[in-house]
Amino acid sequence: MRILVQPYGAITLGAFLKDILSGKHGEFKVFQSCVAFAKRSGVRHIQGEVKQFLENDGNQVRIVVGIDHSGTSVEGLEGLLDCCTKGEVWINHCEDKFVTFHPKIYLFENDEKAILVIGSQNLTEGGLYTNDESSAVYWLNIGNKADDELLAEIKSYFDIWCDPKSENSKQLDSSFLKVLTENGNILPEVFLTNGKQSSTKSEPSTDSIQKEALFSKSQVKRSAPRISVSKATKAIELKSEIPTSDLSSTGFVMTLQKTDVGTGQTTKGTSRRSPEIFIPLSARDFAPDFWRWKESFTEDKKRPGKFDRLGVKMRIGGETAIVNMMTWPVKHDFRLRSEVLRNAGNIGDILRIERVDGSDEFSYYVEIIPRGTTSYDQYLALCSNSTRNSKKTWGYYN
Repeated sequence: MRILVQPYGAITLGAFLKDILSGKHGEFKVFQSCVAFAKRSGVRHIQGEVKQFLENDGNQVRIVVGIDHSGTSVEGLEGLLDCCTKGEVWINHCEDKFVTFHPKIYLFENDEKAILVIGSQNLTEGGLYTNDESSAVYWLNIGNKADDELLAEIKSYFDIWCDPKSENSKQLDSSFLKVLTENGNILPEVFLTNGKQSSTKSEPSTDSIQKEALFSKSQVKRSAPRISVSKATKAIELKSEIPTSDLSSTGFVMTLQKTDVGTGQTTKGTSRRSPEIFIPLSARDFAPDFWRWKESFTEDKKRPGKFDRLGVKMRIGGETAIVNMMTWPVKHDFRLRSEVLRNAGNIGDILRIERVDGSDEFSYYVEIIPRGTTSYDQYLALCSNSTRNSKKTWGYYN
């Protein structure tokens, strides 16, 4: 056995895989791999070698990929289909919000020996070359009882992950890739962040169109032991659920709810609610620079603790709206006050706000993504953060 550690070891996993596929460690007949994520950045490094490997008569390739947390891109899967025209690509996914397909295994074998790599590396450029990663590399001899047992066990798991009868695994082709894309299960890389954004799956909202369930929930029992915790510990855990980020995000997306587009009381003698969009405080604190919090906010002298950013210009459609941003301790949200914004969308639509630097005419560009439009599912997938006690979801992108 050998431990492969990036970036401190003598070789990266990417270079090691290319060497094996090219025959530098012997002639192998079968290559199987399973990873949580695949992106163009990583796939492109081995595309040529995989194509050449499959040109040899009888050689087989089978690659299994997960599609959770927007870690796999359209381009990554396109690259795998391109180099595996004579092989197989499989997608493994469970609809359960707490289940992630997360193994990373690379297996090469022939009639005499096998090389098994088990570790942390995905089919991304970071996983193959630049991240801090580690893997254990095993050289197995066919005919050795212990090695044969290990090899048979590993191969049995690949058969489970590639079982056509399973509702959690499906073989990928160009048609199914189109379905996954249109359904919002995977995104083009232009919509993806660099991976530091929280990827917690959010509670499904009946106020917005949901993805079609292309896979089933887990078919096997999964559980973790219960741990008793004190009320104080629960409070600490609750606080830690609020995502934080040091990203300089350029775009924000959020599903609109009744509080964002409704008018409140309309009966005679009652006041009409102020025209405000409600942004969760966790969303504001996730990327404070996006809103210029607190550098561009001033405290209201009449209401200590209330901070405002007044007269913010936002371009929406053909007009520039004047928006007041506000937040104060007695409220549990961050608000954008504007009649134009409040009247622009409907329940379930997605509010997209893009920060515009270097423009004197407006500071943000705003777009409403209506339900049923071609780009709705792609933006909905970016709304990966849930809001406590609400169906509202939100997210950022770069």
